[in-house]
Amino acid sequence: MLAAAAAVVITAVVVIIWLYTIASHARPGTDQANARLDAVRTGLAAGAGAGAAVGLMLAFRRQHHQEIATDLTDRDATERRITELYTKAVEQLGSDKAPVRLGGLYALERLAQDNPAHRQTIVNVICAYLRMPFSATEPVSKPEPEATEGREAPSAETAMGAEALGDTWQQERQVRLTAQRILAEHLRDDRAKDKRSTELPSPRFWPDISIDLAAATLIDFDLANGVIADADFYGATFSGSAGFGGATFSGSAGFGGATFSALAYFSRAIFNSDTEFEGSTFNDTALFERTAFNAYAGFSAATFNGSVGFHAAFNGLVWFLETTFSRDASFEGTTFNGDAEMRQEGRTDVAWFDKAIFHGSAEFGGDTFGGATFGGDAMFKETTFGDDAMFDGVTFGGKVLFDEATFSGEARFSGATFSSGGGLSFTRSRVLSQDAQHVWPTGWRVEPDGNDGYTVIRS
Repeated sequence: MLAAAAAVVITAVVVIIWLYTIASHARPGTDQANARLDAVRTGLAAGAGAGAAVGLMLAFRRQHHQEIATDLTDRDATERRITELYTKAVEQLGSDKAPVRLGGLYALERLAQDNPAHRQTIVNVICAYLRMPFSATEPVSKPEPEATEGREAPSAETAMGAEALGDTWQQERQVRLTAQRILAEHLRDDRAKDKRSTELPSPRFWPDISIDLAAATLIDFDLANGVIADADFYGATFSGSAGFGGATFSGSAGFGGATFSALAYFSRAIFNSDTEFEGSTFNDTALFERTAFNAYAGFSAATFNGSVGFHAAFNGLVWFLETTFSRDASFEGTTFNGDAEMRQEGRTDVAWFDKAIFHGSAEFGGDTFGGATFGGDAMFKETTFGDDAMFDGVTFGGKVLFDEATFSGEARFSGATFSSGGGLSFTRSRVLSQDAQHVWPTGWRVEPDGNDGYTVIRS
């Protein structure tokens, strides 16, 4: 206010002095007096105009400040309302009644849909709920009565209690399935992958969301076509099928130590950052058809108890160290190329299968790498092939080491090509069946190793 008043006074004084000086050059007498009077009037008018401008400016600032204060008040009220709704929904999740927990989940979903800034927090809450301990199998509802002498059969109250426990489990199962459906619906992007940069997504899609389901028990989990930032499934138990077909992981994806009890479907999935399946157990079929691993992929110490199909593209280093394939494993048409960063570091290794165990049976197709391409070094040191090992038509672009490997069935390298400067080695490898229909690389043959077996040597 003081600055505004000073500006008004200075404006008036400057104008008066300037015009008064000009008026002094008028003809002495009446003309000069009138000119000086006009100078004073004009100066005062200029000061009044400046004062009006300053007043208008101050009024504008007051209005602007009032609007800001109103907006902040509205935002504060909105945030308080969101906080109240959020708190109430979270409290509902803690209820011992399944319908109340369901209401809490739907309240959180609506809150996240209407408030994008809170979506990650709400997803974190839903994931935390799914991480709560839960048995993948239903408890026995009615214990069988025992008629052994000296022991009483279970009472009616015990049977009723067990049945109630089963009902509680079923209700909690439905709540968890609802939580999974909420995540799946809002993380799914049904646009074609080649049109995601040009077409608008569904308003129901929540982008850039990370999920933490480490050690969670998940039931028939379906994240087909999901788009996720970071994903943590370490130690998770997938009861029933696990569907990740067409999913895109833009950040790291961790499945280390996870257990897949039924079909694990990762076909057409895209992993754009490091992916880990170390120590995971697949108890049924696992499919990675047309899956793209665009960074490091780790399957070390994983166990595949069912068939596994990798018609995939590994565009980074991949490890299958000490991995166990209990049935047939197919890597037909798979490419192992490494990535630009590895090449800049001077690394040439692209695939490690050291100490892996293949138990595939010829009845189910055996273990095959037919038509695969290794863009760099391929390591099969101390690998065990329990049945047929098929490398027909494989392209090896670097070193190939089968040192101390064991071939129990046929070993076939028909049409395989090897890099002239890469090197191929079968040092101390063992062939347990000389009479099998082997097809060794050109320039190699089998001879006795002096230990009731055979080894592969240069011709």
